[in-house]
Amino acid sequence: MGQATLTWGLWDIYNSELKTPTGKYSGLDTDLALIIRYLRDIDKDDLLQATNEQWQHLGYSKQQITSWLTTLSAIWPNVKKGDRLIFVQRNGIGQFYQGTQPLGKPLSKSLTRSFIAIWLSPKTDYPELRKQLINQ
Repeated sequence: MGQATLTWGLWDIYNSELKTPTGKYSGLDTDLALIIRYLRDIDKDDLLQATNEQWQHLGYSKQQITSWLTTLSAIWPNVKKGDRLIFVQRNGIGQFYQGTQPLGKPLSKSLTRSFIAIWLSPKTDYPELRKQLINQ
């Protein structure tokens, strides 16, 4: 599908790539893989904080966010420069992988959709990154 790099200030944070079985993106429920290769070391707590901020931007309730962050806190690692995390969504259910190893259990449909919305929702805080990922 597409590729994009998230830059914050002067720093490149990660490279991302979106893949779908058909090579086309048709909405948040599309089966897909979001591949993120980190370009710097990032502590798990910083990843959780950034995710929290994005969900607040998207308008999710504090109660929902707290529940989702608890789930992610139990499965996300600290990442090192060069690490690759993969998020796979099939039939509305998401699963994280580090390389080929699954991280935790498959996620609920609501957590799956809210996570992918960070990058692919029309309301994302990163509209240019979204355009690049969905190849617009």
